[in-house]
Amino acid sequence: MAGSREHEIYTIRRWMYNHRDSETGDVTREFCDGLRGFMYQATNQPFARDNGLGLPSEMIDVCVDYCMIFWKDDEKLQECRFCGKPRYQDTQGRTRVPYKRMWYLPITDRLKRLYQSKRTAAAMRWHAEHSTANGEITHPSDAKAWKHFQTMDSAHLVCLGVPGPKHPKRALDIFLQPLIHELKQLWNEGVQTFDYSKKQNFNMRAVLMWTISDFPAYGMLSGWTTHGRLSCPYCMERTDAFQLKNGRKPCWFDCHRRFLPLHHPYRKNKKWFRKNKVVRVPPPSYVSGNYLLEQIDYYGAQETCKVGGNWHTPANMPDGYTCTHNWHKQSIFWELPYWKDLLLRHNLDVMHIEKNVFDNIINTLLNVQGKTKDNMKSRLDLVEICARVELHLMRNGKMPISNFRLTADAKKALFEWITSEVKFPDGYVSKFSRCVEQGQKFSGMKSHDCHVFMQQLLPFVFLELLPTHVHEAIAGIGAFFRDLCTRTLSWDGIQQLDDNIPVLICNLEKIFPPSFFDVMEHLPIHLPHEAALGGPVQFRWMYPFERFMKSLKGKAKNLARVEGSIVAGSLTEETSHFTSYYFSPSVRTKKTRLRRYDDGGVAQTYNVPDVPDVFAQIGRLAGKLKEVWWEDHAYCRAAHNYILRNLDYIQSFERIFDSQIREAFPNLEEKDYESYKDRDFAGWLKYYVQNGCGNEPLPLWLHEIVQEPRAKITTAPMYFTRGYTFHTYRHGIRRATANYGISVKAGDSEFYGILQQILEVEYPGLLNLKCILFKCDWYDPTMGRGMRANNLGVVDVNTNKTYGRFDPYILASQAEQVSFLSYPRLRQRREMWLSVIKVNPRGRIIGGA
Repeated sequence: MAGSREHEIYTIRRWMYNHRDSETGDVTREFCDGLRGFMYQATNQPFARDNGLGLPSEMIDVCVDYCMIFWKDDEKLQECRFCGKPRYQDTQGRTRVPYKRMWYLPITDRLKRLYQSKRTAAAMRWHAEHSTANGEITHPSDAKAWKHFQTMDSAHLVCLGVPGPKHPKRALDIFLQPLIHELKQLWNEGVQTFDYSKKQNFNMRAVLMWTISDFPAYGMLSGWTTHGRLSCPYCMERTDAFQLKNGRKPCWFDCHRRFLPLHHPYRKNKKWFRKNKVVRVPPPSYVSGNYLLEQIDYYGAQETCKVGGNWHTPANMPDGYTCTHNWHKQSIFWELPYWKDLLLRHNLDVMHIEKNVFDNIINTLLNVQGKTKDNMKSRLDLVEICARVELHLMRNGKMPISNFRLTADAKKALFEWITSEVKFPDGYVSKFSRCVEQGQKFSGMKSHDCHVFMQQLLPFVFLELLPTHVHEAIAGIGAFFRDLCTRTLSWDGIQQLDDNIPVLICNLEKIFPPSFFDVMEHLPIHLPHEAALGGPVQFRWMYPFERFMKSLKGKAKNLARVEGSIVAGSLTEETSHFTSYYFSPSVRTKKTRLRRYDDGGVAQTYNVPDVPDVFAQIGRLAGKLKEVWWEDHAYCRAAHNYILRNLDYIQSFERIFDSQIREAFPNLEEKDYESYKDRDFAGWLKYYVQNGCGNEPLPLWLHEIVQEPRAKITTAPMYFTRGYTFHTYRHGIRRATANYGISVKAGDSEFYGILQQILEVEYPGLLNLKCILFKCDWYDPTMGRGMRANNLGVVDVNTNKTYGRFDPYILASQAEQVSFLSYPRLRQRREMWLSVIKVNPRGRIIGGA
């Protein structure tokens, strides 16, 4: 394997040496400078292996019981100094083979690499040079700021390869020692680094902001066990959680009234929550790092790992473990000098929390056997905890049917709707109909499928299938996660989330039994606090890392040496990514290859300056292109007028025309002025430009634009732009995906419609100006007549009401994509309302939801 990797690296390097500039035929100077710097750096590295490009790796032997690693002062030991077990296998005099071995890929050299390439160095300095914009403090996690990092390496840094198959559990800190040692050096001393964009050296320092993991790994990293009654890492010993007598599991039922305002009516209610209980205490406060360190010292959890400390046994745990605290170790991260001062150390993973909450809700509503939270033991516990007589067991021992369980007809309507009606744009989500198992339950839904269902469908799907109060409680949780996961957050928005989430969880507590509320139903109470500290969740959740784990698993070609195979494959890919920075931009590599449905990424250019962006849209027509005549001159005039209205340069002429009309016809109503403008402005502008009525010379493109478009247009069934895939209705109606829903903002209003035609308009002249337009059928945007919206942010359009004004066109660059979904119903209605589902462009970071 090693020989194969060395051969691949040699092949890459030889290709690079032979690579010539496409214009001069010479090796690029940037490549020579960068490679020379990395070759020099490689000769001064103390690590065991180096591929010659400053990307070293190190293999470290590990105790068979994960007690220690043979590293630094312990490098020459022959047996574990804790358990006494030998380091090497007995090979009868042959080459010594360790029982366990880990791989470490130092991060310092990989961070330096990002400064030593022209394509990434400037982006690495972005925050230092753009810390404020228009007087506002910015951060790379802000969507507008993050776009400056699009040129950086999208591959994640692999720094550790932990041996298996045994789970490291609390012994994970043993493997983190080299990483923590390097982080302390980067904080205290720093390292000399060459900045290619500045052409100078500087002392690079680095800080670990936080960790991102699922909830079990949260306990491995933080040292606070994440199971049991004290599993919440924020409430800690101040939790109100308790043990269910019959269910035998920790329960967080009625633990959230204390997060409400002091005078909220829920605090005094003795019926809807725990019977005869009034809550007057305030919520637990968030504690500092110094307080946590004092707790660790007080409970005696200073040891990182004891003998055999990989297992959670009472003999190895600090005094009071699971009773007064959940500390099972002092995390190695506390060795970092700044760790106690950080406000956010370990992130709660929104991805897994959202999926677990969704699974609990949907399995309980569908009464999925073995997965529902409403079972016989739950009803037995409910008798002692709640005053809900209607849910108590009957005398014959049977369970009364709860009002939160879907009836047989409602379940049938739901799954028929999922199978036949639910369509989303291509690449947005899995096909939900494939996740329906025998018309009784959902099966095989991935985390992203649950994410879409939770945020997009849950706020409206049960409107007619469940009682109103049950639907509103469930819809509120879906809306909360939708608002939490927006691409940009404001302080007011975060405060609103923080105020809403205790009420939303209490609304669920009024409906579902106590067994429903495990720790995953409790953790959302702390998510707004983390959003206030860390910013938008898309930079702090597990989605990118779960996808990266899939990529890593694909590198395990040798199943007898899984870890080594993954590390070797990662090093090869890392080398190829790094070397691709020095290729000519025209060279296609795995990193720069065109993505599916790529829009081209390059706008049309003209040989004269200051041509408006309307004629330089980034996008690509696809499918069978046709050249056709305008269907009617009214459509040609409407398209021409719309293009003129969207040119900033034309606005000054529009004001002149408007003043002349109002002076000539002072008694006309406002709608009549608009009619004049639609009918006569284009002709007036043509006369004004061609006769030189102004005092200043006019640009060439304006002389050509005042002419009406050519009599023929080019049409296409598909168009790719800004991460969106648009289909015409005729092209996409019979497909499993729906790519024809259109949304566009016009002032304070928002229009929704169906894409009917994609056309390229061309103007006669030397410049050959072109513009892409969408022809749409619009729904009536009048609120209350053609549109409606509720307090959960659900927007509906009435398909029976259309927009009366003849204005079918918009610019393709203005269009956003939506899906229109009907409501699952138990009976048909005359009014046909469709819910509007807004869709984010694929692979792009933008503002908004």
